Amino acid sequence: MSKVFFITSRITKSKGLMSKFSDLMDYMAADFVKQDEIVCLKTHFGEDGNTAFISPLYIRKCVNYVKKQRAFPVVGDTNTLYSGRRKIGPSHLELAIEHGFDYSVINAPLSILDGLKGKYEQIVTIGQKHFKEVSLAGELRDIDKMIVLSHFKGHMALGIGGAVKNLAMGLGTRKQKQRMHSDVKPEFNRTKCVKCMICSKLCPVKAISWDKGEFHLENETCIGCAECIVNCPTAALRILWNEQPLNISEKLAETALGVVNYLDGRTIYFNFLLQITPNCDCLGWSDNPIVEDIGILGSYDPVAIDRASLDLVNKARRTSDSVIAGKGGEVFKSVHKQTCPDHQLVYGEEIGLGSNSYELIKLDW
Repeated sequence: MSKVFFITSRITKSKGLMSKFSDLMDYMAADFVKQDEIVCLKTHFGEDGNTAFISPLYIRKCVNYVKKQRAFPVVGDTNTLYSGRRKIGPSHLELAIEHGFDYSVINAPLSILDGLKGKYEQIVTIGQKHFKEVSLAGELRDIDKMIVLSHFKGHMALGIGGAVKNLAMGLGTRKQKQRMHSDVKPEFNRTKCVKCMICSKLCPVKAISWDKGEFHLENETCIGCAECIVNCPTAALRILWNEQPLNISEKLAETALGVVNYLDGRTIYFNFLLQITPNCDCLGWSDNPIVEDIGILGSYDPVAIDRASLDLVNKARRTSDSVIAGKGGEVFKSVHKQTCPDHQLVYGEEIGLGSNSYELIKLDW
């Protein structure tokens, strides 16, 4: 049974969450970072227009902890598969700075972990069902320790996005991202389509086209990024789940396993259950939170911390002015009905990524 540490977002003993997060790092990671080590703080810089990503102020607290150990912090993320400013290193770094991840704020340099063009890779053999080997960010070979800081939220293809997603999508190269996404194809409902053609404009690989007002999809070209599905205003495009169990969740867990095996115990995890939005921070907007703020979790186990996060969200009070208003059942399942939010965790335990059994330890500072 894995330990998961919890601090509430409520003010306790005249301490705010920022101060309690610093205490949590000291409590959990007293001997984790050693002098002169290179420590990667893996986070998400947020898509252009998104505001729900972890505040750089929390990243600064983590940087302060690393520097206190006389080690060298670097704050990193990888390039995206889809089009946009995060697809290539230079504009990705510019966007990160615009979002507050400037040296003057976080007190540490930034790094695009898979290289400026997303081709710097480290191949790791895992021998699993979907992948015999995975293509991961090349800078993993230069990192001594990693602190994974994840904003826990919903995801339209996976149900949830937390530590496991941050390891897999966040540390896979663009090639590996395409391999993971390849099962998410759109299904077209002609009766709902209003022919706005937004889908064709957003498709990063031009797999969607319109000929004489008719929709066409090149399945061989489609990379399964789901941008068209997310942005369709009438839900004329939806995920075509044609295989069970959900392969993308299993591929996610296998890719995360590659990171965990490669780093071999040199990783620690923090999940931020704040501003819990229905969709991923990769979208160019942030909808209203679907439940009230909960707090921050810490663990040495990526599956356990995501399982505890999911359980806490399902117990939390739902917000009234959100997409979940008036809906019952599990929180993320009610938002993304066709997903299985915990499948990545169940399968993750099967392949040795972590444990779904956990002890929640509430720290009252």
